[in-house]
Amino acid sequence: MFYDSEARNSGSNTPEMPFNPFKALVAPRPIGWISTLTEDGTVNLAPYSYFQAVADNPDIVLFSATPSLSAVDGAISFGEERKHSEHNAVASGEFVCNLVSYDLRTAMNDTSAHIPAADSEAEHAGLVMAPSTRVKPPRVANAPAALECVVVGSMPVPRQGGSHRYQMVFGEVVGIHINEDFINDGRVDTAAMQLVTRMGYDEYAVLESAFTMPRPDFDPLLSGLLKS
Repeated sequence: MFYDSEARNSGSNTPEMPFNPFKALVAPRPIGWISTLTEDGTVNLAPYSYFQAVADNPDIVLFSATPSLSAVDGAISFGEERKHSEHNAVASGEFVCNLVSYDLRTAMNDTSAHIPAADSEAEHAGLVMAPSTRVKPPRVANAPAALECVVVGSMPVPRQGGSHRYQMVFGEVVGIHINEDFINDGRVDTAAMQLVTRMGYDEYAVLESAFTMPRPDFDPLLSGLLKS
């Protein structure tokens, strides 16, 4: 079948597929569990599946956020205010991306709840936070790894005819915390972390296995030829 994405964007759905299949197909997607601080020092923590690494040396990640939801006369729609994570990251210039292991899945889901900005999702989910080293926002103490980031840019996602409602926040990684249980011979054992990834709808997946497949020519970084 052909799913007409542009028709959906104009307000009509394909009867056979009432839900957009896009997110179920671009999957699994890594989850950036973003911790930030409000101006008064309250810890904000929320998961974003529109999250990705986009460059290295220096290492750059991004997360993308919609506006906050608002309710008017019983109808839910996007409002004028931005999501707390985006607002806090841009205002303070810092955030931490925590990785989500399988044993943290319920707490991660709890922090996706819509609660007031003055309340802490981390406290709501019963999570212990630990100090970061280079940035002020704390990290999830039991996360298998956490990336400390300094904001280096923020911009609307482009689309045909203008800008999307989604806003991208770019962060340069200035330090990484890694649980030493997942370091073997100087390498991170990613599969052992059992990272939770996002699928479509309400579905998630867990990374449990990995395989090695060398490049057909050579990897200039691993060969030592590329220094930076």
